[in-house]
Amino acid sequence: MKSRFYFLVVIFGLASIFWVAYLFCIQILDPFHLAGVRRMRYTPKKEILIPRRGSILDSQGNLLVSSISYYQIDIDRSSVAMWAKDNNLTLEDAFAKYAELIAAHTSLNKDEVLKRLTIGNKNTSVQISNKISEVELDKLIRDFKSKEMIGLIHSFASMRRIYSKDILAARVMGSVREVSDGYDPATHSKSLYQLSGVCGIESTYDKYLSGNYGWKEIVLDANHRPVPYPNLHSKKPQNGYNVYLTIDSKIQEIVENALFEGMEQYSAKNAGAIVMDPNTGKIIAMAGVSRDDRIEDPNLVRVKTNIPVSFMFEPGSTMKPLTMLPAIEYKLVKPTETFQCGRYQTGRRVISDTHQYGNLTPREIIVKSSNVGIAKIAERIGPTRLYEKFIALGFGQKTALNMTGESSGMFAKLQNWDGYTLHSVSFGQGISTTALQLATAYCAIANGGKLMKPIIVDTIRDEEGKIVEQFEPTVLRNVSTPAATDTIKSYLQGVVDNGTAKHIKMDYIQVGGKTGTAQKNITGTKGYSEGKYSSVFVGMFPIEDPQMVIVVFYDEPAPGFHFGSTSSAPTFKKIVENILFMPDCQILPYNERLMQTSLTMPKLIGMHLFQAERTLNYYGFQYKVEGPDSASVVIDQYPKEGVTVDPHYPITLKIGPSADKKAPVREAGIMPNLIGLSLREALKQASAHGLAINIRGSGIVRSQSILPGSRILEGSKCHLEASL
Repeated sequence: MKSRFYFLVVIFGLASIFWVAYLFCIQILDPFHLAGVRRMRYTPKKEILIPRRGSILDSQGNLLVSSISYYQIDIDRSSVAMWAKDNNLTLEDAFAKYAELIAAHTSLNKDEVLKRLTIGNKNTSVQISNKISEVELDKLIRDFKSKEMIGLIHSFASMRRIYSKDILAARVMGSVREVSDGYDPATHSKSLYQLSGVCGIESTYDKYLSGNYGWKEIVLDANHRPVPYPNLHSKKPQNGYNVYLTIDSKIQEIVENALFEGMEQYSAKNAGAIVMDPNTGKIIAMAGVSRDDRIEDPNLVRVKTNIPVSFMFEPGSTMKPLTMLPAIEYKLVKPTETFQCGRYQTGRRVISDTHQYGNLTPREIIVKSSNVGIAKIAERIGPTRLYEKFIALGFGQKTALNMTGESSGMFAKLQNWDGYTLHSVSFGQGISTTALQLATAYCAIANGGKLMKPIIVDTIRDEEGKIVEQFEPTVLRNVSTPAATDTIKSYLQGVVDNGTAKHIKMDYIQVGGKTGTAQKNITGTKGYSEGKYSSVFVGMFPIEDPQMVIVVFYDEPAPGFHFGSTSSAPTFKKIVENILFMPDCQILPYNERLMQTSLTMPKLIGMHLFQAERTLNYYGFQYKVEGPDSASVVIDQYPKEGVTVDPHYPITLKIGPSADKKAPVREAGIMPNLIGLSLREALKQASAHGLAINIRGSGIVRSQSILPGSRILEGSKCHLEASL
């Protein structure tokens, strides 16, 4: 009995101890635990804010590449239920209002949104879309706030690059790819998402375009949904800087159109061209195209190699003026001295010209493009001086442009030259270059001997337009003298005036240049392929004070077009003419060009006399007027419309009374300048001024029969000439 009592006492004592311990835990320890849990739940977490990638613009501020951000929106349906209760609505009616609001500010269909809202468990969040633009999202947020609607959850989803000029300069712009370290379940977003440059400008200037991440603190509930919480911190993302190029998109378009036309005409495999300002080193246009570029997906074109900086070719005879340069500098040749040309045997090698020229002066060697003549001059220069000159001009090394994918070219080191190298490189064999290298070297000829750093980016600017970095023209080194380069320029002018490129001579502007033709090297060998050539032309204008240097080349043009003179040179001429036709071109004023060339007579019949006179004065015609003093309307003209005449040919205007004597002469305003516009834009403006239009050709308006700025009469007809 006694033992049973002691047993009960022990049991009771133990129970008491456990009870006291329990009370201690729930009253003393557990509040601390719960507070810890509470603190863990409401400790802010950081959500990464994605910066917008910077834009790329041309030299005139025209947008070439921009970014658009897309966001994911979700609706917390339990919040919708609360809002419905507060507003005395059924859940179905609330869903309908939410669907209507979302559809009103986005491209989403109301019925589709409603379907998403009502499907599945209505106490959970549901994704509505992950393709909501920033503009759409801003409208949604504002409208949700104004209507005191709750439950809208949004997060960054993705970003896309917009190329406003389609494939224009596609290879130069390059491409981007999406980069992410994965999905962040805490924030329901890609945590370190960004667009990263793969090639072209996008890659070369990626550090400027990318921007820097920001962050904001968020507090999540038990279901990982954001909840309101005071005193949260944030750091705004720094959006990427905007890159302003030196490229003029109008000239870029001229160059690319000319190359595409040339590729079709000459059946070439690839083509490339560069337009540079020799005085600053700025690249005005850089184009590389292949046969399929216009029919392929633009995204595929953008990841292709940037041909002018990456494609290597033997420059052929375009190296001859550069070989002649040190000979003139060091006075190793005299202007009147002659060299026997045609055929030259040196050791076991025979060097031949296309013709038996006989004796040629240094100028004639360049004008007629004699291999023999330039090889003999190279012997006078010697390997060391010629090698050093070519190195100074930038061959065999990447340019200072330092663009992604740029090739260094191929130029053997002096210690590796054999008995044939000196002669070979003098006329452009045994050396490979890029169009950029060749253009940079010729810029030094054009500007008096300064090798300029090539520039393709003018400024880097922030969102407010403030300049962050500016790329100033830089002289890398002096490679020659003005006296020597002036002599070379006169030789280049001779090439166009009466040499291998005389068929591209222009009456209205003096140009200089050099043709080049080279068999393609068989990769990995010293041999050359049969029937495969590179065609190249390097030119500058106006030759007396060059403002532009242009390199044009074709890879594997068809037989007959494989010469620099038959393919690259005509394309150069086409590019120059179209540049000079630009209304804002300062190299040669538009009316000055017209006054120096033959013109097609415009239609003057039906014009008021003052209109006809202003038109003829604009084009520089001489004319006389026949008819009574009281008359004011042109009833006949000589020569007739469409006849090609010299500007100095005398024009006869016959005037008489208006056909409709009762019709009052009413002015419709001032004639707009339609030159340089597309036909669609020109017709739109003409319609606004009540003008009747007569069109000849297609493409871009090149001339108009009524002078811009002159008075126009109601019902006047303006004749436009357009071309591609």
